[in-house]
Amino acid sequence: MLKRMMLIRAFEESLSREWRSGKIPTAAIHLSIGQEASAVGVCFALKDDDVIATTHRGHGHMLAKGAPTDRMMAEIYGKAEGLCQGKGGSMHVTDSSIGAIGANGIVGASPLIAAGAALAFAQRKENRVAVAFLGDGATNQGMFHEALNLASVWKLPVLFVVENNGYGEFTPQAQHMAIGRIADRAAAYGMPGEQVDGNDADAVLAATQKALADVRSGKGPALLECLTYRWHGHMEGDSQAYRTREEVERWKERCPVKGMAERLIAEGVITGQDRERMRQEAEDEVAQAVHFAVEGADPDPESLRLEVFAPEAPLPQGKGGGAMKSITGSAAINLALAEEMRRDPSVFLMGEDVSLGGYMAVSKGLVEEFGPDRVRDTPISENAIVGSAVGAAMAGMRPVAEILFSDFITCAMDPIVNNAAKLRYMSGGQYKMPLVVRLPSGAGLGMAAQHSQSLEAMLMGIPGLIVAAPGMARDARALLKTAIRSDNPVIFFEHKLCYLMQGEVPEAEEFLPFGRAAVARPGSDVTVVGLLYTVHLALEAAETLAREGIKVEVIDLRCLAPLDLDTVLQSLARTGRLVTVEEGPVRGGWGAEVVARVATAGLGLLRFAPVRLGASDNPIPYNKALEGLSVPDAARIAAAIRKLF
Repeated sequence: MLKRMMLIRAFEESLSREWRSGKIPTAAIHLSIGQEASAVGVCFALKDDDVIATTHRGHGHMLAKGAPTDRMMAEIYGKAEGLCQGKGGSMHVTDSSIGAIGANGIVGASPLIAAGAALAFAQRKENRVAVAFLGDGATNQGMFHEALNLASVWKLPVLFVVENNGYGEFTPQAQHMAIGRIADRAAAYGMPGEQVDGNDADAVLAATQKALADVRSGKGPALLECLTYRWHGHMEGDSQAYRTREEVERWKERCPVKGMAERLIAEGVITGQDRERMRQEAEDEVAQAVHFAVEGADPDPESLRLEVFAPEAPLPQGKGGGAMKSITGSAAINLALAEEMRRDPSVFLMGEDVSLGGYMAVSKGLVEEFGPDRVRDTPISENAIVGSAVGAAMAGMRPVAEILFSDFITCAMDPIVNNAAKLRYMSGGQYKMPLVVRLPSGAGLGMAAQHSQSLEAMLMGIPGLIVAAPGMARDARALLKTAIRSDNPVIFFEHKLCYLMQGEVPEAEEFLPFGRAAVARPGSDVTVVGLLYTVHLALEAAETLAREGIKVEVIDLRCLAPLDLDTVLQSLARTGRLVTVEEGPVRGGWGAEVVARVATAGLGLLRFAPVRLGASDNPIPYNKALEGLSVPDAARIAAAIRKLF
């Protein structure tokens, strides 16, 4: 342990010098000098196949778990030879080969990711544990509390390690929490919590081994608070005006590296010469790592967009055959879930009340076939649902996370936008993210502003996310099966009114590739582009206008990211007129993106100015008449089209 602590100290001190000389290409680097004992004590209690999720101050954890110094240094220098090909850097460095599932710049993200990995281990009945490293400041995050509750309810094999260095960034602990012992927070979630001297690696090792004995035996999670201190600022270059020099010097007298070395010398385990030899070996290894990093190559510009998405496996060929049967949209989604869960034991569904079918009865009957471990009811805790699903996906499962209403996805934006969408890229492609988040969406049921929104446009512009939104029963089944088999995060919108609508679905399974729109109705006079329920409205309007001699072509986008512009342009080449219809507000809507792309790639095809229809610029009201006025209907679509003739 002493050798590893010396290596961490030498590594971090080198980074401090190099950063101050301007050689490290970042404005913020967070060092763990003074905190080496907690990292080493915990990691030396782990097995090789156990995993860690760490933080922006994660260099020490990575080295303690066994990351190679040369490639890790190269990553911090932003080089192609780095562990993450220069795409993660200091705050996001990771190494899947040693069981690191990401350092994370989001304070509080690691507990949920570790809980999700632990869920994967529990699902597969593996004797493995996950460790979440976090700081004292992160214990004030809702994600921390949601993770502890979820892990305790499900008795997950996860250890939460709080490195309490006394400061949440620049704010002392007494000013950001009302309790003195963070370990006491564990009791509220029915798990053991212990406080240990985080500057004593032997004490940390013993406490970790004790906690892990229970965690591995199926007794559930535990929390370990390591009292320690960072010698440097929150980040290099911060003024440290929030603490005194005397305070820093008092803690330096309790140096974990020096303390262990002196104890081992006193006990006759090593000599003073051994200590100097180990120190020199650590410095030599770090010097070689710096040389490797400095001599490394900058990433090829051609690699800029690589690893945003994992390659998609070829889909089974052939169109669904056999007899056709008429089923509802909800039954089509249920069918897709059941088919994929039968095929692949790594697929599981999690969400609020899913064992009872969920609010819209979409998952009805699945728990009877697959059991409560694979149709898993969760707390009302959207961050925990999606955040743990991210961790489970990174650990090799294929979670399907259901959010009760799409409106509530705002409670889980961090794990979606900052983790699901980015962890593969930031890891340089080390991890896949086979995750589906299902979102019942839209108005029409008299549920007012917080249960009726259409938020598809909000997520379509996030790199790293696939956004699917099928409106037909057949497409919903086929596209959901594709989504579940994808190795990328898919946000899957389902309109609540489409659940009730009948559609013809083939007996044999079929799949749809992402980003392929459908011509729902051919026509030659005007192109109407819709999504989800607005496709049905457009078809109704087209039927009305056909009796007036206007031939409407209806395009069902089916996906927003990737967006099939080619099908839209091909239609416009025939019609010259464009109308987009969405249920979300026109302002900032996906229709604006369609029109902008048409203007860029096919402006000459337009004979008239495009028309954009959508919700009025107000929250969805409760009153039925006002709700109807807020969103498009077939009559208003038809009226808008008539104005083009």
